[in-house]
Amino acid sequence: MSAQDPRFAQAVELTTATYDQAARDYAERNERMGSYWVERMEQFLTLLAEAEERRPIPELGRPGDDIELDEYLNFIPLLDAGCGSGRDARAFAAAGQIVLGVDLSQGMLDEAGERTARRLATGAIRYALMDLRRLELPDASCCGVWCSASLLHLPLHVAPRAMAELARVARSGAPLTLFVKDRAPDGEAERYEPYPNSADTNARRFYAYYTADEARALVAGAGLDVIEAGVSAELDHTRQHRWVSILARKP
Repeated sequence: MSAQDPRFAQAVELTTATYDQAARDYAERNERMGSYWVERMEQFLTLLAEAEERRPIPELGRPGDDIELDEYLNFIPLLDAGCGSGRDARAFAAAGQIVLGVDLSQGMLDEAGERTARRLATGAIRYALMDLRRLELPDASCCGVWCSASLLHLPLHVAPRAMAELARVARSGAPLTLFVKDRAPDGEAERYEPYPNSADTNARRFYAYYTADEARALVAGAGLDVIEAGVSAELDHTRQHRWVSILARKP
């Protein structure tokens, strides 16, 4: 575990504040899902179906709109950890999944709620304000974990704590997919990036960058079995980083 850099003591708070302010802009600029995401989501859904076949989830129908979170958890939902404006959660629901989307930005959750129909044709979505470092969920309460471009906003010294939480809430056999940004072996591991297209000069986001081996080690360190590690051909919006994806399963 790396030591804390004092420059990043407020990294999570500053990043969350930026997302609270920029949620609408972020949602509009990221509504399209890239081909790399689509492929990984299809892989993830295949593993999810295989896990359910081995260990069926009780058929309870679809959850009602007015049930509490503890009742919603009876459906053993798919956890979208750091769901942002809900793009991926909506895609999972369209595939028939019962989804719990959690995020630390209330602005993002508000945007997700506005963009998600109250009555979905298939599946279901529930959004909740939560911190990935301290998930307010029982052990083994989720059928799978999808963590897309969210753990990279945590400083390196606390990322293992969040990964352990994601592993804790996954039930046995559950798949997990993680997306982080890559770095060259001699590249900068942590830094702030200004938020693009913002009139607020203080708007910035913290990023931690990983080599594929480092991302694999982070997931394996939480006791998960790594199935595959990949790096995207497409670059991020800065045109400086590719995406690293890890596909794993809880034993």
